[in-house]
Amino acid sequence: MRRTTAFLIALVCALAAAMVLALPLMRFTAALETKRSPNTFVGDENYMAARREMEEKQAAYAAEGISTEVTEEVIERTNSKGVKTSLVVFRLNSENTRTGFQMMGAGLGVSRVMIALLVCLGLAAVCLGLGLRENGKRRPLTSVGVAFSLAIPVMIIAVPMMFNLDFSRKATLLAGGHFPGDPAPYLAQMDRFLFDGAAGDRTESMLTSMSCGMSGLWWMTILPAAGLLLCALYLRKDQVKEPLGRVALYTVVILFSVFILYPFAVMLFTAFRSNAEATDMYFLHIMPSIWQWNNLTETLERGVLRYLGNSLLISFGATGVAMLCGIPAAYAMARMRFRGRKVYLGFVIMSQMFSPVVLLVGISRLMTTIHLNDTLVGLMFINAAFNQAFAIWLLRGTFVSISSEMEQAACIDGCNTLQALIRILLPMAAPGIVTTLIFVFINSWNEYTISTILISTQQNRPITVGITQFSSFNMIEWQYLFMAALLATIPVVILFILIEKHLAEGLTAGGVKG
Repeated sequence: MRRTTAFLIALVCALAAAMVLALPLMRFTAALETKRSPNTFVGDENYMAARREMEEKQAAYAAEGISTEVTEEVIERTNSKGVKTSLVVFRLNSENTRTGFQMMGAGLGVSRVMIALLVCLGLAAVCLGLGLRENGKRRPLTSVGVAFSLAIPVMIIAVPMMFNLDFSRKATLLAGGHFPGDPAPYLAQMDRFLFDGAAGDRTESMLTSMSCGMSGLWWMTILPAAGLLLCALYLRKDQVKEPLGRVALYTVVILFSVFILYPFAVMLFTAFRSNAEATDMYFLHIMPSIWQWNNLTETLERGVLRYLGNSLLISFGATGVAMLCGIPAAYAMARMRFRGRKVYLGFVIMSQMFSPVVLLVGISRLMTTIHLNDTLVGLMFINAAFNQAFAIWLLRGTFVSISSEMEQAACIDGCNTLQALIRILLPMAAPGIVTTLIFVFINSWNEYTISTILISTQQNRPITVGITQFSSFNMIEWQYLFMAALLATIPVVILFILIEKHLAEGLTAGGVKG
């Protein structure tokens, strides 16, 4: 009895969601004519003449089968002489609405999604109804009904996205002359769907001036879809508890990953957009309509490859110097006992309090004195110096966590202090060393302030400074800027991929002799 009641509720929910498709869900407004009548007051001769002119145009459109509406806006102002003036703006608009079932016959992308939604609603109800006769743990028809019910919310969200693509994004590209492929079939579809074939050659101009939107009634489908899904899950509650828990966990992880990776996806897609799409302030469609692969070659031709090479040299050089100096210093502070050790450690921590901006003048004069200004070597040493304190502090903690008995055993076997450090401690400290290496490398890779001050030659610029060539006071070349930023992330990603294996190996390497 409970299963029958759940099915009846699911059937009602499916029918309610289908009934929403019969409502006027989409609104379209095309501005056909606009007439401004200055020094005009409502009711005077100028007003009546302008009004008659718009009504004549309205009659002409009506004769062609296009229904229109005349609207007016009165703007009153008082000039500097205290005289009151009036401006009347007449607009001739073509406004219409379409239901979901009308949209299904348009032959567009959103039409196919709506048809799939209606099919899923019907199949979910049919499968759940036929599944009432199934007994036992295996009820395949009921499971199929649950699968269709799960697909319905996804399609409800996909419909507005496809609607924006078909009517807003493509119309914008059409107006900018960047429509992908031949626009003739698209214009014919729009003419049949919006203007019943009466617009003809004026379809393109009417589309470019059109505003559209989906009614809030569309989101009413969420309630019956949710009810259908709950009833479907209730009919399979004996076997969906554990899978639902996993689905909920995976959903949270996926949503969090999408939230984190979304900026990188925008950067990737924008890097291959055309200039018209990259500067579109509405950003209604995340994927580029036409992938501009030549953006990569044009970006590289503007010196980005050299800037990447400079950043690699600076980052690897700074990381090498910082590790070469940091490992012996950290080992000495972790293992050796000498006077002033705590004071020295305090100075190491305090050095992190000074921002590079505070020391810009001194750094610039120092680099000029030792003839390292405007050189990559100078930037290597500066980046290594600013990351040295943190490297020492982090590596010291790593060496302290390693038992000194390992060194004693190595010394018993004939190793001296240096050999014990290289053969025993360094393999065991691999995780801390890798963490420090990553920190120093990324800090050096992302450094911008010092490079801006010290580097004046264009050929010596790192990527953080060289990427600024794509932005100016009056224009930002977003597609090239994001392409350069995308190229700048590749070395860091490769570094993580290469180091990950060594990080896992370093957890056990050196712990066992022989």
